[in-house]
Amino acid sequence: MTRQAFVAGATSALLIPQVEIAEARTKPISMLPTSSTRRFAWTVDDGVSGSALKAYLDIAEHKNQHLTLFVTSGYSSWRNNSKQILRLIKAGKVQLGNHTVMHKDLTTVSSAVIRKELQGCHKFLLEEFDYDARPYFRPTYGSWNANLLKIAAELGYTAPITWYGSLGDTGTATQAHIVQQANKWIANGRILLCHANRNKAPETLNQILNIIQTRKLHSVTLREAFGANFK
Repeated sequence: MTRQAFVAGATSALLIPQVEIAEARTKPISMLPTSSTRRFAWTVDDGVSGSALKAYLDIAEHKNQHLTLFVTSGYSSWRNNSKQILRLIKAGKVQLGNHTVMHKDLTTVSSAVIRKELQGCHKFLLEEFDYDARPYFRPTYGSWNANLLKIAAELGYTAPITWYGSLGDTGTATQAHIVQQANKWIANGRILLCHANRNKAPETLNQILNIIQTRKLHSVTLREAFGANFK
């Protein structure tokens, strides 16, 4: 099969315009490219809680923070907050990435399920937001293997994104622990992971914003950091 036929087949399966697809990476990306600007990528996963997601959207809208949101499309919070998300996309304050439909560990399922999970989220983003998230996706649980990266790349998702540090805000983490993790991991050039799965106290979010300001950092979306033509 020629490369042109391969690209056409992969994209037609998604019912989206054909694009040039890069080769699969051998490992995910966890840091931003070097820059003379002090910056970090603030990334938000999942979306179990609509109110937790709304709090992050408000930070983007009112606190001038740029966020990359990795959408798990099976959660209703994305559709419920779609008007604000669309507004923030238009303003350039929010970028969307693919985080599957049902948040399955894609290293434990068949190749067909991997495709279904990534294509299903891709379809949702196109239909709900008219948004093509390629090439950015986040492997669920940070778990990846060569087969996942290969299949994702065949679908145009050639930029698997993990993280350099996390707020540790899943499960029953205390607000004090979240702030402690923010203090530890927010720094120049890093990709930070957090989750919109349960509410953070307003004071916790304010302390995180304080850390960003004190360290003279600004948050950027992945597209802002890597450039519009990054594959």
